[in-house]
Amino acid sequence: MLNIVKREPRYGWGLLNLRDEMNRMFHNFFDEYDQRENFWAPSVDIVEDKNKLTLTAELPGVDKKDVKISIQNNVLVIEGEKKQKTEKKEDNYYRSERFYGKFCRSFTLPSELDSEKIEADYSNGVLTVTLPKSDKVKPRQIEIK
Repeated sequence: MLNIVKREPRYGWGLLNLRDEMNRMFHNFFDEYDQRENFWAPSVDIVEDKNKLTLTAELPGVDKKDVKISIQNNVLVIEGEKKQKTEKKEDNYYRSERFYGKFCRSFTLPSELDSEKIEADYSNGVLTVTLPKSDKVKPRQIEIK
């Protein structure tokens, strides 16, 4: 009767596994890079004081008419599109790092905001959304009688 003996490769599986892992790493890196090329999201700061939240978003190169702000179920949504200027076919880019395309950012808001008094201003590529707190939750001094 024949016995089957499993043999390891001469240099072991370690190098083959290492090669496979390196190939997978490079494949994943470049796949993610390709996906990031089409993704753009504005940078946002949110600051809170005793009366309001202020959200500031950088939207350089975005026209005011291409930005939409909505709120539903305590979720503030800022969406829009940064349109690429018409390009000439004879232009040969050496490097292009600017992002274009649609974007959407969502922010879950605390329930103590007064959604009827939200204001937005867009100036010089900066969107500022002011979200006042409801009078019910603002700190107040109570007089002792």
